Amino acid sequence: MRHAPQPTFNMTNTIEALRAQHRSQRAALSKETQAANAVSLWKHLSTLPHYQAASNVAAFIAIRGEIDLGGLIEADAGTGKQFYLPVVHDDSMYFAPWSPGQTLQKKQFGLLEPEAERSAMIDVKDLDVVLTPLVVFDDRGNRIGQGGGFYDRAFAHKREHPEAKPVMIGVAHDSQREDALLPQHWDVPLDIIATDAAIYHRQQVQ
Repeated sequence: MRHAPQPTFNMTNTIEALRAQHRSQRAALSKETQAANAVSLWKHLSTLPHYQAASNVAAFIAIRGEIDLGGLIEADAGTGKQFYLPVVHDDSMYFAPWSPGQTLQKKQFGLLEPEAERSAMIDVKDLDVVLTPLVVFDDRGNRIGQGGGFYDRAFAHKREHPEAKPVMIGVAHDSQREDALLPQHWDVPLDIIATDAAIYHRQQVQ
């Protein structure tokens, strides 16, 4: 029996402390490091069969030091993949179709969102892959996000049916990794994490 590593949390090392620590570290990455990490990430993603086969892909426009997917979207938008970006409305998140060159508007939380009617949003179960932003991750598929819970609510069906679409692929700088995180009951685990340094497949720990 393989035992899970001890979580990194204690009384002084909370989720908020980890989130603040990694946000600061991520924002401090130089432009050169950011650019190099993005290129390495794109190369890793391009090797994943789930991504290669995907037609409907949810992505995001990087802000505040998140790893940049812009070059990947530009390269793959003309290869049969339709990309979607998150749109936040009240407490819910939807995904609107977007192609490079189309207008983006800065909305709440500083997110860059496409202008789209609600009727144009895709059902999340029709997405093949979701390239998911995060602040902290471990190699068991646990993730700490920005704290709003939007991805966990949008893909809540994956908690009961982890094999269901879409495949959740976290994308990050490898420096955002921790040895072990303590998941909350509402968390939707990631199936895969791709970084500039490696690809991590979720481990089934008993």
